[in-house]
Amino acid sequence: MQHTSEQQAILERRPEGIIKVAAGAGCGKTSTLVAYGERWRGRGLYLAFNKAIADEARRKFPKSIEPRTAHSFAYRALEVTKRGNVVPKFRHEHLDDYRDMLLPVPGMREGQMRTAVLKTIDNFLIDAGKRLKVEHCPIEDPARSNAIRAIAKPILEQLMRFQRHDRPITHDVYLKSFELLHRIDDAFDYIMVDEAQDLNPALISIAMKAKRPLLVVGDSYQSIYRFRGAVDAMDQFVADPLPLSQSWRFGESVARIANRILASHSVRPRFLLSGNPAIATEIVRYGGRLSIAPGTAILARTNARLFMSLAPLARPFHLIGGFRDLERQIASAWALRCGLVREVADPAVARFATWAHLDAAAERGDAEAKRWRMIVEAYGEDLPAILSRLGALHRDQETDAQIVVSTAHKAKGREFDAVLVLDDFPRPSELHARRQQKPELRTEIDQEINLLYVACTRARKKLFLAEQLHEELV
Repeated sequence: MQHTSEQQAILERRPEGIIKVAAGAGCGKTSTLVAYGERWRGRGLYLAFNKAIADEARRKFPKSIEPRTAHSFAYRALEVTKRGNVVPKFRHEHLDDYRDMLLPVPGMREGQMRTAVLKTIDNFLIDAGKRLKVEHCPIEDPARSNAIRAIAKPILEQLMRFQRHDRPITHDVYLKSFELLHRIDDAFDYIMVDEAQDLNPALISIAMKAKRPLLVVGDSYQSIYRFRGAVDAMDQFVADPLPLSQSWRFGESVARIANRILASHSVRPRFLLSGNPAIATEIVRYGGRLSIAPGTAILARTNARLFMSLAPLARPFHLIGGFRDLERQIASAWALRCGLVREVADPAVARFATWAHLDAAAERGDAEAKRWRMIVEAYGEDLPAILSRLGALHRDQETDAQIVVSTAHKAKGREFDAVLVLDDFPRPSELHARRQQKPELRTEIDQEINLLYVACTRARKKLFLAEQLHEELV
């Protein structure tokens, strides 16, 4: 395989110190890393962002490279297989095991207190270091924040001794234990860290503490998980970035759109994307009607807009990440609206005791509450029938569906022959103006720009843009 001059510059760097690669969307980072593993034959560890990426890497990398997620590495090192009860996420009911520690907090209902405790615990687990900090608690009021942290601290102390009890833990619990007490062993000559723009501080700490040469690869402009505690680790690893800016996924027309989107970012790219000259990607204005061909994905910014696009659907579809979570959330919001509190099955909706509480939260700017209120008010009594019909139309396997739908967040890392970007993404000019008015929202607004960039760069052959986006970007 013939490499570009950018790839060649990376392959010539010996695995020493920190090598940082700024890889644009579709710019062949995986093939470059595979070539690096073939070029430098010492034993390497490839740390993947998730299990699916690690599984795919095992089929591509030479045997000298061991693809793993950080969670799987910690899981094996701490022999977590010897205990059961590992759950994906802590929920309100998991705090029942610590009921004697759940003290009343003045001015907070029990559901609010439990939500704040869980969020505090989650924030600690994904951060680096052993200290429970003020910023881990989502409550701004100092007295309540102190009270919540006083509750969370002894619970965390018990959680972190998970090898001595059989209470439920999350995957982040044992990863945090590994970050605090262990480090990646010296059996590896170097470590490749992929998707570095989406690492949380605990994962960054694990990579740093390994004290091995690091090849860190990521795209700062595909950083879209700050709301989950991720940070752009590309900034944490000090080295001059080597670029991968030649995209092989799409043609020059999409590269131009991507560059125009990123021109509104608070930090302009040092390297502009170039399109694949062998691909002629067509940009099409979407006016509300679309002939769906195999290989087409419909992308929305929010679950609310995604549901609105699904509501009139009458053909089989596949929702990336599954339909059950979305169905449970909307059904719970409708149950709350009807006063059927016992039927509120989704924990995120259950934090509101009544519909009036959800409505008040929406008025205060709670994004989730606003989305649920919008859907309930838009579809009303038709919601149960719509959910039932969509549940029957959903296909668990993508290959069994005629349409693929997703939020842009869940489509990250994917590519499709054709992509429709819906109308709930703000225009870059709007985001730029908002940042000028409120500089304190710079990070949040940059995340919105990144999300639009991710959505548009999923397309290979056709990119359908909602009218206001088409008007601005084409």
